[in-house]
Amino acid sequence: MNKICYGCGAKLQSDDENKVGYVPSSLNNPKYCMRCFKMMNYGINNNLDIPKDTKEIIRKVNKDKIFVIFLVDLLNISDKVLDIFKSIKKDKLLVVNKCELMSNNITSDKLISILRNYYHINTDIRLKGGRSHHGARGILGYLKEHDIHEAYVLGLTNSGKSTFINDIAEILESDINKINVSNKSNTTYDFLRVKLNGNLTLIDSPGFVLDNSLFHEVNKDSIKEITFNMKDNEVLSLLDNKYFIKVTNNTSLTIYHNINGNKPFRKYYKDIDLLDNNINISNDNTDIIIYGFGFIRVKNSTNILTNIDNKYIELRPSLFGGKYE
Repeated sequence: MNKICYGCGAKLQSDDENKVGYVPSSLNNPKYCMRCFKMMNYGINNNLDIPKDTKEIIRKVNKDKIFVIFLVDLLNISDKVLDIFKSIKKDKLLVVNKCELMSNNITSDKLISILRNYYHINTDIRLKGGRSHHGARGILGYLKEHDIHEAYVLGLTNSGKSTFINDIAEILESDINKINVSNKSNTTYDFLRVKLNGNLTLIDSPGFVLDNSLFHEVNKDSIKEITFNMKDNEVLSLLDNKYFIKVTNNTSLTIYHNINGNKPFRKYYKDIDLLDNNINISNDNTDIIIYGFGFIRVKNSTNILTNIDNKYIELRPSLFGGKYE
């Protein structure tokens, strides 16, 4: 069997059901492995695959003379992620995905300006919203304008790569099978060439996985924001009381996330032991970026005690407030 799974790119095989690409030998002309079939129809992911190493993916991409589209969602903009983007030495386009909150908080031009100035991004940047096809038509127009007929689509796992390719396919009315989209990590197992028409081929790629990431599964719904007005020594719990943040001065905390759950956050007065990480927020309107989770805007300078390790955290001037308003 020399076919590949259209959902994840793994080579289809019928020898071992415990390995990637497995399909029963009784199936006639299968298009998806059983892992992708179960994921697409039942939301089951058995996580048989081992993620490709980030350096291995970058090495392969940098060897090819192919354009790169790099997706990062609004929640995951950070030095750590953009360092991966900067390691790509080919012509490339940065696409910021899941920008549906921006109309309420910041203009497109402002966000692009922040990326250029704060993160030192010199390449072209485009934005894509959370609604169906929103922004995808503009990116397709960019590819046509620059005479690009083939491109890698790269990004963190769950950054929206497969959804982006499916959006482009629908716009082009391409007669292809839909690529597997899931909120589980590592949906795409290997590079998957998708010929959309005679003029455009996109290469879906395994998602990069950060070594230090607090959370790996996301809700496929839009990004949400919620604000808590915190008093001195009040505690905010995250992810059903797994992590805690305690403030020492009155301030508001606005959480930008797309985490599943009815009440994943709660505030109260409570003595919490082992809040051994001390974060000094010396400037008003500072974002606490938590890898794999999202970010929290701290409105006023304060001292924060938390049980979240520093290896999961970055600080920056807030995207939505202060100097950028």
